[in-house]
Amino acid sequence: MNPLTNGLHLRLEPARPAGDPERGFAAELADPAWLVGRQWQLGEHQGENATSPVRVTAALRHVPIGPITDRPSLDPRFVPAEAAIETGPEDWWTIGRRIRLGRAASQAAGPPLPAAHLFTDLTEPYAALNGRGFDGRSIVHDSVLLADPAIAAVFAEVPGPLPDTWRADELDHTTAFPTAEGTLDVPAHDGGETDWWTVDALPAAPGTGGEAQRAAVWPERFRLAGSPAPRWWQIEDHLADLGGLPPDRAHFAAALVLDIVLGHGDDWFLAPLPARAGHLLVVESLNVLDSFGQTWAVPAPGPDWSLFRVHGFDGRRLPIWPVAETPLTGDPLDVVTIGADEDAELLWAVEETVDGQAVDHGLRTTGDGPVAEDQPLGQPPTLRYVPAIDVPAAWYPYTLEERPDGRGHDRIRFLQGRLVAVASDGTPTPRTPPVSAFLLDPADPAGRAHELAPNRIPPTGIRLERRTLLARTTTGAPVLWNRRTRAPLISVPSSGLRFDAVEPVPQP
Repeated sequence: MNPLTNGLHLRLEPARPAGDPERGFAAELADPAWLVGRQWQLGEHQGENATSPVRVTAALRHVPIGPITDRPSLDPRFVPAEAAIETGPEDWWTIGRRIRLGRAASQAAGPPLPAAHLFTDLTEPYAALNGRGFDGRSIVHDSVLLADPAIAAVFAEVPGPLPDTWRADELDHTTAFPTAEGTLDVPAHDGGETDWWTVDALPAAPGTGGEAQRAAVWPERFRLAGSPAPRWWQIEDHLADLGGLPPDRAHFAAALVLDIVLGHGDDWFLAPLPARAGHLLVVESLNVLDSFGQTWAVPAPGPDWSLFRVHGFDGRRLPIWPVAETPLTGDPLDVVTIGADEDAELLWAVEETVDGQAVDHGLRTTGDGPVAEDQPLGQPPTLRYVPAIDVPAAWYPYTLEERPDGRGHDRIRFLQGRLVAVASDGTPTPRTPPVSAFLLDPADPAGRAHELAPNRIPPTGIRLERRTLLARTTTGAPVLWNRRTRAPLISVPSSGLRFDAVEPVPQP
């Protein structure tokens, strides 16, 4: 040890800065010519005989989109497109209206109403009305009670049932919106988000309908999160980095995005044009004034490619919808899972939730048969007969059948079967039929078995949901509807169904 340190270790520490610490972040340069030379080295001083847009003028037409046939109250200029498409025939009947009109009908009736119209399926917080309050929705379908003028006056405010857009066999919505430029056809809407891609166009002859407008806007550079800054010495945003996306040749779209954003990110400009919700935006002409004072007429997008294009329309026409961006969403009212069981060679539809209540699938019985006595060692194993396992409750089988299509031809469809429990004495007892509307055919009041299109059932199965949504129209009025959605499952539901078998008796 050095005796001069008196046994203490020495260390060097940086002196505390006496000046302004902000100078360290200023990146000051003593020679500005170095910065100019560095810019020349990187090629930033290379000029091209190019220009930039400084003004965009457009001739527009706003063509109103009409409501669906027989649904005049759901005007797509005010009502979100999701509600206009997805609203069902009975969605007007909220719990509050069923209670209010049921109470008013019981007060207006002379003799007491039949007990068959009492509530039986309400969940919390309305469960206390089960068996005590009258259901207005049930009463309105009783033609005998509506013959009483006093009761009929109670239901004068009830609108007629709307035509249903849900197809029970295809499990999607289909409808159409009329416009002066043609029909906007909804071929297959699975429920959920709605935009320009939801419809296909059946165009009519080009017209001049709608309200004309001339617009002039100032274009600005198109900016995408993570794209490089337009200047060499501009500090990049660290929150997003598209450079971390690997340019995998197997994902052509990702490689194309990287090439456009990183290589040509400063070549794109955005010129927002005025549009109206619930209208078809028609761009008659588009002119661009550049920084050299020249005006360029922008042609319509060609048939090869366009970022926004409705099938059937050219690139000049685009529907603009009012949508429910953040609606209030309730818990699922109905949940049904559908999938193929290859072991049983059947398609199973399973009711998980019905009218907001979880379905009890019950306890499965193994059906173990009598067990024979054990055999001595060296003898063949003792076998026992095991009958088939019972199918759980609320499981409904579908078999592949040929069904008439009403035009003299047959088509392949999954046809819903009916299970029958056979007692030991041979007495058959039919199982309970489905309750959820997903597994019923509303077009057949005679109760024909439900059909499903095979092409609408993916290999992993699907999940059907019905839940209540609350949003607002463009005028601020509330709009309430039940959304029915169809989504694929991750794995196929299995019933664990086993047919009759013979198996060895387990040894003690």
